[in-house]
Amino acid sequence: MTKSFPAKLSILAVMVFLLAACVGALPPTTPPAMPSDGQQTVWTPAALPPAVEYDLGEATIIQERFPEESRFRNMPVRLNGLIAAPETAGPHPVVIIFHGTHPGCPTDEMGVDRWPCAPEVEQPNYRGFEYLVRELAARGYVALSININAENTFGFGEPVPGERLQQIVDRHLQALAAAAAGGPNDFGVELTGRADVKRLALFGHSRGGEAALVSANSPEMLTASRGYGPVAGVLLIAAATVTADPWSGSAVPLATILAACDGDVTTQDGQFFYEGARLSPKQSQWATSVWLERANHNHFNQILGRDPFGTPGRPDCDAILEGETQRRWLTDYAVDFLTVLFAQDPAAVRQAEARMGRDAQAPAPDALHALPARVAELAQASDRRTIFRPSTAEELTSNLLGGSVTANGVATHFCPKGFYTPAMLPGSEPCRRTYVTIPGQPSH
Repeated sequence: MTKSFPAKLSILAVMVFLLAACVGALPPTTPPAMPSDGQQTVWTPAALPPAVEYDLGEATIIQERFPEESRFRNMPVRLNGLIAAPETAGPHPVVIIFHGTHPGCPTDEMGVDRWPCAPEVEQPNYRGFEYLVRELAARGYVALSININAENTFGFGEPVPGERLQQIVDRHLQALAAAAAGGPNDFGVELTGRADVKRLALFGHSRGGEAALVSANSPEMLTASRGYGPVAGVLLIAAATVTADPWSGSAVPLATILAACDGDVTTQDGQFFYEGARLSPKQSQWATSVWLERANHNHFNQILGRDPFGTPGRPDCDAILEGETQRRWLTDYAVDFLTVLFAQDPAAVRQAEARMGRDAQAPAPDALHALPARVAELAQASDRRTIFRPSTAEELTSNLLGGSVTANGVATHFCPKGFYTPAMLPGSEPCRRTYVTIPGQPSH
């Protein structure tokens, strides 16, 4: 198919042409049918598969940075979490959910969560995603929310970034693969033939978002050298970044959700991961970013209380979403994301992409799943052609196809790269780099 491009381009038009959908090669088991109005099926708790607490026992992970005699070299961990699986025969794709840093162990007078602590006082952050584990199992996925408090603690030395995470995830997935093959099973649910660890998606909330992307981009996961993966896609939920480089892009399809009223990751770090993909010349996979109005940080995890910092001075956040409403939205969006990754039916993929706001033929949406939201979209490399990326003031009036750009009903102003204030750079008053540091944030 050929397309002819107009000589003129409106700044209000979509900046990148998206030509096709991304269709996964292998399906999950058939999900419940969608009602005619396009909304997800409403499930009652009694209709969902149960979430089972599992404990694979204790293990020791190694922090190579520390010498043999250091008490920080050998780190004790518990390999536990929640799992839910479809009751039908598989094999089914696997979804691993990473929680955030909310500290796992009680904090001391210095505010540090000293690791390890007794199981009875450890905060079970993974339990905050029981609702999502059960909902995904009902749709045909083996879903696990794993305990990564050991990865997130600041109270057991400072390891090489990702070193703990890789070892923890490997142990969970190796055990899952063994159980699916009919071997030892300490998960508490029937898994023989049901879990396909080669069809894998990672979700991460808060700092768990960083962990999910780091894990997906790791050489072991990309090459499937450990017998599982590679990861088919990553969903970041109000993500934070502490040690990861978000500008390296994503080796897999990426979706990031920004809570507009985030009172924890107030700088909206999750957008960095999308911008890193958008600006990376090596980015071949698609990426999308959703700005969800009135959502906060902690409501995605049902065991957490209020956001620690809140949103003072934000009248648009005086009435945030109810926790159940926000979690239902995440469930619907997550199911669509997984459908795009794994469904074999092209029609089902197109419908899911439309509900995600990724339909290139439709106007940009102002709501997703009945909640106000805004979407930024990057197509996979084979389906995109950049036509507008101004790096100078002059390029605000020309496009990369050789035509002109006209501004209809909007005032434009070019903001150079770097940090500055109006006092430092007279004429830059419209630029908000003094106050907003996240590229692509709607208020920028």
